[in-house]
Amino acid sequence: MAGKRPSPVHVVHFTHVDHLATIVERGLLSDTRAQGAGLIRTEVGNYGIKERRRRRQVPVPPGGVVADYVPFYYAPRSPMMYVIDRGGVETYDGRCDDVVYLMTDVERLVEGGTTVVMTDRNAVLDIAEFTTDTNRLDDLIDWPLMRATMWSNTDDQPDRKERRMAECLIHARIPWEAFTAVTAKTKGCARQAEETLTTVGVELPVLVRPKWYF
Repeated sequence: MAGKRPSPVHVVHFTHVDHLATIVERGLLSDTRAQGAGLIRTEVGNYGIKERRRRRQVPVPPGGVVADYVPFYYAPRSPMMYVIDRGGVETYDGRCDDVVYLMTDVERLVEGGTTVVMTDRNAVLDIAEFTTDTNRLDDLIDWPLMRATMWSNTDDQPDRKERRMAECLIHARIPWEAFTAVTAKTKGCARQAEETLTTVGVELPVLVRPKWYF
């Protein structure tokens, strides 16, 4: 468990490529705000988990529930991405090929004045630890697990899957300017992302990273 954090601490949020134009215009919104504004065109999230996130209280400032925050992971190839790839999301009949990651890092968010709420595992779990102290990142996050390709539970570590889903949560909204890159699984999806960004008049590196997906 734990270990020294990378520098910078990169974090990623995944969404369907169809949402890029709206995110440029409105920023990346929490599920609460995006659902309220009717902005989710293609739902790649698990409905049952989202319902739990709407009830799970955040015990540190600025409070609210988990669904009031934009979630980021500390590593790609998350358990949720695996579910998407295996067709486990009822509202989505695609796979990972049309899903993109939006990249930023904790240091950039903090420098921009954002309050970062961090958890040691999936934020919906009752035993999840929450903190706003970025000095805790070394001991809060299992960095060797984040660097691992496989994250299945083992007899010795039956909670590897939930710890792989440790979250970096940002309240309400993140402006487009906070992002450093977009990544895609295929060249085709990358081209679609580039065309969208060009159409809405912004520039950001679009990278092809098939190993970040299943």
